[in-house]
Amino acid sequence: MRKTAALSAALSLLSLLAAAAAPSVTAAPPTKTKAAALDPKTLVLMGKREAFYDPNDLTKPPVLSAKSALLMDADTGQILWEMNARQKRAPASTTKILTALLLIENSNPEDIITVTDPKVKYIEPSSLHLKPWEKLSSRDMLYGLMLRSANDGAVVIAQHVAGSVPKFAERMNRRAHELGAYDTHFRNPNGLPDKNHYSTAYDLAVISRAALNEPRFRDAVAMPRRVIARSKNKKDTVVVTKGKKFFKKFPGADGIKTGYTRAAGHCFVGSATRGGRRLLSVVLGARNAAISDTIPLLSWGFQRFPAVPVARKGDVVGSVVVVGGKEGVVSVWAGDDLHASTDRFTTASVTPEVEAAPVSAPVRAGQEVGRLLAKVDGVPVGSVPLVAASAVDRSVLAAVIPARGSGWQRFFVWALIAVVGVQIGTTVAKGARRRRRRLKAARRGSYPVGASVRGRADSARPRHQRRSGHADH
Repeated sequence: MRKTAALSAALSLLSLLAAAAAPSVTAAPPTKTKAAALDPKTLVLMGKREAFYDPNDLTKPPVLSAKSALLMDADTGQILWEMNARQKRAPASTTKILTALLLIENSNPEDIITVTDPKVKYIEPSSLHLKPWEKLSSRDMLYGLMLRSANDGAVVIAQHVAGSVPKFAERMNRRAHELGAYDTHFRNPNGLPDKNHYSTAYDLAVISRAALNEPRFRDAVAMPRRVIARSKNKKDTVVVTKGKKFFKKFPGADGIKTGYTRAAGHCFVGSATRGGRRLLSVVLGARNAAISDTIPLLSWGFQRFPAVPVARKGDVVGSVVVVGGKEGVVSVWAGDDLHASTDRFTTASVTPEVEAAPVSAPVRAGQEVGRLLAKVDGVPVGSVPLVAASAVDRSVLAAVIPARGSGWQRFFVWALIAVVGVQIGTTVAKGARRRRRRLKAARRGSYPVGASVRGRADSARPRHQRRSGHADH
């Protein structure tokens, strides 16, 4: 019995020890970190999930990982949506958009650019691996700059255009301010880190829109791959965009520029055209590839903000007063297609408006005489040139009156015209009176029609009584 009891006690003790050693199976309460990880927006901000938008609820903007973003109608300049768009940030290689614009404005496509600085081979990638005294055309250098994002190419362009990088940076900042990019300051042509090198999403959109107005720029960024000609390093002739994912995944994609540094994060300025309408997006400081933010942003933009036609190229939209012309007005037509972007969730009035001062004759057919504005609820959102539909020649009077003289000059000319007019009128009146007197005398038979007034007393007397050289007897 004692053995049985001892055995039972030993078994009970072992059971208790096993229970104490076994891990607990009680569920722990969820932590805040795990709860937050279940939120899709938080996952995007953490870089654990790609950006997205809800196609079933377009009232909500897309969820992006970027710190700054902007969506613009590239044709009109309308800002459709923005997030921290005026916040100054490092732009990385999106800087090269302005570098490209200055190259286009200061060279022809076939101009030859020569590498004269041997130090360019030490510039960090991305790179064209340029060699001293290598020669490329301006067109091919532009392709290398915008597609491969060549940092060395940007420096060579700066030296070609302005003589040095500091002087080129001065021109960059001056041009940026001319375009309205007032919160931009560049220290170099490629966007490599510098604490005084910054821009904003808004400013980059303004600069990019100006660049897109240049056919050479649109050509350079519209395709993801190009083959260039080189005088050296001839095996390295294929340049491919770093934004090829955008071209592959987004229908209508046609540019523009990637950028990345550790300070800037992932950046991308994107452009896409659908139905003849171009939208422009800027994404700065994204956690992962900025193209992943760009695709939902543009997708949402095309659906949320439809385009409303205002005028088509060639449509007659009104008339403009012509000063000094044979005709007082000239019909005008839209020089290009014009539309306005509207929010599908608001009711807006879209109207055209002719903005033009009176134009002085002569006017050429096709001459730009003003702007045609698109207004949304009375606010201008875009414009195209206003073009004269026909020619208007100057009037004869306008030919002798200065159109742009001082007040005294115009007064003198008018006074001279008045004096001459009075003299001509007086002469004409005297002649008319003489003709009337001759006609009256002819009817009385006093003197033949056509005789001069001078000597009419003699001609009215009989021939034998007319005066002779001596007195009558």
